[in-house]
Amino acid sequence: MEEHGEGTMSESIPTELILEIFAKIPTKWLFQIRCICKRWYNLINNDPCLPTMHLAQSTTSEEEALILTHWFHVKHRKSTLKFITESPNPILEFPNVGRYDLENSCHGLLCFAKCGKEEEAILSNPLKHELHILPRSTALSRWPQFTRYGLGFDSSSKIYKIVRIFFRDFDWTNRGYQLGAEVYTMGSVGQWRDIVRVPHYPLYRRGVYTNGILHWLVNYEFTHDDDLKSMVVSFDFKKEEFNSIPHPEFSSKNSNWFELVDLRRYLGMVDFSLGTHIEIWKLKDYEKKEWVREYKIDIHPLDGMPINQCIEVVGVIGEDEILLKHFDMLVVYSSKTGGLRSIQTLSGGLDMDAPQVYVHKGSLVSLSL
Repeated sequence: MEEHGEGTMSESIPTELILEIFAKIPTKWLFQIRCICKRWYNLINNDPCLPTMHLAQSTTSEEEALILTHWFHVKHRKSTLKFITESPNPILEFPNVGRYDLENSCHGLLCFAKCGKEEEAILSNPLKHELHILPRSTALSRWPQFTRYGLGFDSSSKIYKIVRIFFRDFDWTNRGYQLGAEVYTMGSVGQWRDIVRVPHYPLYRRGVYTNGILHWLVNYEFTHDDDLKSMVVSFDFKKEEFNSIPHPEFSSKNSNWFELVDLRRYLGMVDFSLGTHIEIWKLKDYEKKEWVREYKIDIHPLDGMPINQCIEVVGVIGEDEILLKHFDMLVVYSSKTGGLRSIQTLSGGLDMDAPQVYVHKGSLVSLSL
């Protein structure tokens, strides 16, 4: 690292002003300019106030698409993470053999879980190249492949927490599933803590975190449809409580036809059940539980193929555009023009599972909390 003199203009600028400027600069640029001088390097890497300031003032221009690829060979599988716009070199390689899937993201931090019978959860800030393996719980799951993890922020204590939901056993008397739930606090030396009240139904797909609360769909295959009042389960990281979220009246209660999506700090719900188009609903007012239809995207699926088997809604990018994954093609829907345009083909190979794509917003938050 070069040091351009102690008497430079940079040294005469008050720290508070520099932090205000840094808070408005995209994360990737900050990592590039931090080597200009030792003072900048120390502020960007070590100042305790900058990550929070940066989160509050960062813009949508930070959003980028991440590709999670899964390579498999004769004896093992390996997962890597990279940006779609940069070199093929990964920004993150998982330390152990196996396939890892994204559970959710929160403040630029990503939570991954290992697929299969051997449970393992990992947190990462990919831009800082940080990776942290969570301690394993002593509460065993009967079906580890259905365990869900979720990362969130407790605004009252200013700490990050991870929730784990798992299968304890099957209740033969009531013909239902006994679920368990635990919470782990980042930065603590303690173990996973039990949560007494747990969801009534197993959870489905990855979660969506907005404003201190994590949301999942209910796993339709494990429910009694007549008893299902809501397809959305939430977890409040401040109260450490589960709840259900009312949603618009849909013609179907089968959660296979729906998915949750992050609409820039709003919870979104995608309806694939209509056959000829996709509708995306936004929870506009969380307190009043007021939903509005935000997008209607006309889709022409292949003959006989359900829309949800060929289209995935990834998230919002750019100027209010929706990023879609159509088989191995990335497509953008413009809300201004109502049109679709292809932006990239996802490369694959015989030794690679279908890649997963996520919208990511970088941050300076460190895992060494």
